[in-house]
Amino acid sequence: MRPLHASWLAVTPEPWKNGGGVTRTLSVDAAQQAPRWRVSVADIDRDGPYSRFPGYDRVSVVLTGGGVELVAEVDADVADVADVADAGRITLAPGVATAFAGDAGFQARLVNGPVRVLNLFVLRGAAAASVVCVGGGQSAVEAGGLAQDGASTHTRRIVVAAQAGRLNQAAADAGVALAAGDYVVDVSGVSCGIDARQAFAPALPTARDDVTAVVLDVRVLAPAAV
Repeated sequence: MRPLHASWLAVTPEPWKNGGGVTRTLSVDAAQQAPRWRVSVADIDRDGPYSRFPGYDRVSVVLTGGGVELVAEVDADVADVADVADAGRITLAPGVATAFAGDAGFQARLVNGPVRVLNLFVLRGAAAASVVCVGGGQSAVEAGGLAQDGASTHTRRIVVAAQAGRLNQAAADAGVALAAGDYVVDVSGVSCGIDARQAFAPALPTARDDVTAVVLDVRVLAPAAV
């Protein structure tokens, strides 16, 4: 089965309820009533509330713009303040994968105008993921569970290109050319045998630590034995 290859700009935007931006869903686990994972790109135009996603871990990467400051809102429904995103401030910096719990609501402040943010959501205990910013100096960011948390039923690799380049796959002649803004959902898992940092090759030389793509490896965990 060939990978799904598209541009996120061709995905129908869904407006936020508060009018502060729009979201485009790139790929989602459609097999469950409560999706075990979802990948989307959000355009945020103004300061305002950040949605709460109880039970989910999140990883966000600012693709364009100066960044976002998130301040957790703590209310009477939260039993343990320490468990809610450290009950503090989270900085979403450009080109940096940042993991945090979705259980808290946040107030978002744009650092320097509108931003575009890649978001991963994984249902804690049901899915796990690793996120790598290709070209950046940051190590992989994990979400949803540890590597030893049971067997997985399948792994799906999603590559989102910030710059033009090529998706590397196991076969030398199987690469897929990507324009900036393109994404690939590898439904067959062909590229998962390649290290995430080698999964994308930019078309032009780039500066050190200049993020050229984001690679997300999402795996659905097998149900625990009873």
